[in-house]
Amino acid sequence: MKIAYLINDMYGIGGTVRTVANQAATLSVRHEVEIVSVFRHRAEPVLPVPAQVRLRPLVDVRQHSGATGVGGRPLYEGSERAGLPPLLFPPEDARGAAHSRLTDDRLEEFLATTDADVVVGTRPGLNVAIARAAPSHVAKVGQEHLTYEQHSLPLRRVMELEYPNLDAFVTVTEADARTYGVRMPLPGVEVLSIPNAVPAPHFTADGHDSRTIVAAGRLAPSKRHDLLVQAFSMVCDDHPGWTLRIYGRGGLRDTLAQLVGSLGLQDRVWLMGPHPRVEEAWAQGAFAAATSSEEPFGMTIVEAMRSGLPVVSTDCPHGPAAIIRHGEDGILVPNRSVQGIAQGLAELMADDGLRERMSRAALADSVRFDPANVVREHERLFARLSGERLPAASLVPSPRPEPPAACLVRASAADGRAVLSFTHPPERLVLERPGERVTLAPDEDGNVVVDADADRLAARTWDVIRVDGGKEAPLLDLEIRQDGYPLSAGDVERLCLVLPDRSSKGRLVLHVRRAARHAEVEHVEVADELITVQGRVVGRRGADARARLAVRNRAAPRILREFSAPVAADGRFTGVIDPETVVRGRHGEPETWELRLVLSDGSEHTVGRHLTGVAGYRGIIQYPAHHVAARRGYGSRVRPYYTVNDRLGLRTSPAAPALGVDEVRVRPAGRRRELLRFDVRLDTAPPEGMECAVEVVRGTDAGQRFPLHETAASSGGRLVGSLPLLDRAEYGAVSGLRAVWQLRLLMGPSGGLGRVGARSIPQRTVRRWRRGPFIRSVTVGPQGGGDLIVTVADVHVMEAIDRRLR
Repeated sequence: MKIAYLINDMYGIGGTVRTVANQAATLSVRHEVEIVSVFRHRAEPVLPVPAQVRLRPLVDVRQHSGATGVGGRPLYEGSERAGLPPLLFPPEDARGAAHSRLTDDRLEEFLATTDADVVVGTRPGLNVAIARAAPSHVAKVGQEHLTYEQHSLPLRRVMELEYPNLDAFVTVTEADARTYGVRMPLPGVEVLSIPNAVPAPHFTADGHDSRTIVAAGRLAPSKRHDLLVQAFSMVCDDHPGWTLRIYGRGGLRDTLAQLVGSLGLQDRVWLMGPHPRVEEAWAQGAFAAATSSEEPFGMTIVEAMRSGLPVVSTDCPHGPAAIIRHGEDGILVPNRSVQGIAQGLAELMADDGLRERMSRAALADSVRFDPANVVREHERLFARLSGERLPAASLVPSPRPEPPAACLVRASAADGRAVLSFTHPPERLVLERPGERVTLAPDEDGNVVVDADADRLAARTWDVIRVDGGKEAPLLDLEIRQDGYPLSAGDVERLCLVLPDRSSKGRLVLHVRRAARHAEVEHVEVADELITVQGRVVGRRGADARARLAVRNRAAPRILREFSAPVAADGRFTGVIDPETVVRGRHGEPETWELRLVLSDGSEHTVGRHLTGVAGYRGIIQYPAHHVAARRGYGSRVRPYYTVNDRLGLRTSPAAPALGVDEVRVRPAGRRRELLRFDVRLDTAPPEGMECAVEVVRGTDAGQRFPLHETAASSGGRLVGSLPLLDRAEYGAVSGLRAVWQLRLLMGPSGGLGRVGARSIPQRTVRRWRRGPFIRSVTVGPQGGGDLIVTVADVHVMEAIDRRLR
């Protein structure tokens, strides 16, 4: 039997992608399986697809990818078809804006020519496309990965009209199947529920009491990570040493970061970003948390349980209650209840024995979601619909949706070393950083041991390269296991660690954290016009009342500021920095300062955060800045930050005058509308001698600045200026321009412009006619961090009218 899965973008990451990968991998053991991805936005998928499963994109949206399809035709072309709205794929689907007549053409071509016995859609728009265009000899299956209530009313109407042309419709929970049976009866269509499958990970939580809560998922409104952060803030003071790590990407990251900052939890709640192999993150946790207000299934809940973690979850519709046995393998708390979530967290944080019992139960109970058990139901359904007879032998599942990693990296806190094991050992391994290469050879077992002390590795980040036959290649196919982190500063005699990680391109890198004398940061606070740094000296016992924090200018090391930082008998220290002293006489100059803890005997200790086993804190923790006022209305911002090597430092930058932005207007200008005209209205006039500009942070001309000029205003201040609108589009029957800028308002003395926040301005849209069949629309509104988002789009009048009429 041949089975084809149709997915919007298999090259991304998310619950649907993982589900399709799991199903395809398991079915491919004894069936021919193909995954057809409408879009391809990167060279390789984030989640590897098994070699025996064919992955075929229909439209490659990478610029200049050179990818070709049938007959050597480019998989993406800027034709008129790519500019027309779709007809086959319903625009009512949330992904409708990304589709076009070009994607319609490719979908119709695939459905008309496929030799698959079964075609499976994985979102409403693709289910509708299959129902509309798949030939009658193909079994048509629609899968629902959300719930009935999560779809808009217009989309439900399309589904109600087209879904009767499917042969089967599969939800992930019985509750949702019942909802469809009542709200959207589908006569002649087999409607059933089959839960998502989750394979057993290669390794589970090792039982180490990590004092770490792990959450994972899109940073989206329905996931309610804000409730999780608030709940953690209510109980964390009663449970010192516990931290919360939130993995995922999404539009609410800035909002969550602001919430974390407002609660003063930067050192205890970490926004980790996305993780390509989330099982590695689960294995670092003591238990997991899921606080969605609605959850179609709960893939992350099952993944955490399969990794040996009990889960505290909101009892939201529809999935969690069908997965968690309350009080046995997890805790269900009232939906949308901060108090309930806090009680659930506190219950597990306080009871080591309860966590251990629930961990064992989670491993045992989650076996029912193994692909061997779940995918068998899909196989039986596909066989019924296609008339195929299943082999007599039971289905033999693939252990994972991808083969074992070519390189297994094990990092142990016990000895600080990293051991690299290979399925096919290299001739040698090279560790490389700018200006230095270190060569290591595999031992008799094919392992390469990386020891920062023995190999005299500098405390930097090292790229890892394997060498075979004179050819060098980075390590991409890898799995990382860490044991024993986080370390307690009181139990460590000296800092010497090798921390494995992935680069932004997925390559293995090793972060070496090494210092003869080190002080581990535990808490940083910016309050009451002071910066307080608390931590513990590694490997030292005994008090030192005369210890001090030395703050040294990196560009001019002779410039040194010192502040008292007494060390207690247990090695804990507290240093209080006066930001005004740091910038005294140096206002308006962007500078960086390094920190050292200097004891009374003159010994200097590095100051940083290393013992958690995490690297890259500059992208995880952002402390607030303290504003030091000065003459002429401007001053300096002083912000603690982590360097690329996770050492703590200070960064000073110019601070714009404390002005409010009342309104920002942007409109097309120029004879051919080739400019964006800015009109910024302030609540008060800027001080004399100020320079003003708008800086492009993201979008066309990123990094460039364009001046703003002060003009007379009846009240307050007014700044005007222009940004070139680089219009490279050819205006024909259906082509037009769409561009998005993130802009920043700057003001300050010459050479030291600082940021002016514009958080509270109203969003405004203006439209101007232009030549041809377009209306040019310009929208300006506030970004979470105080920047501006400006969107310029050309709307084809006839297409807009046609869509409205339909």
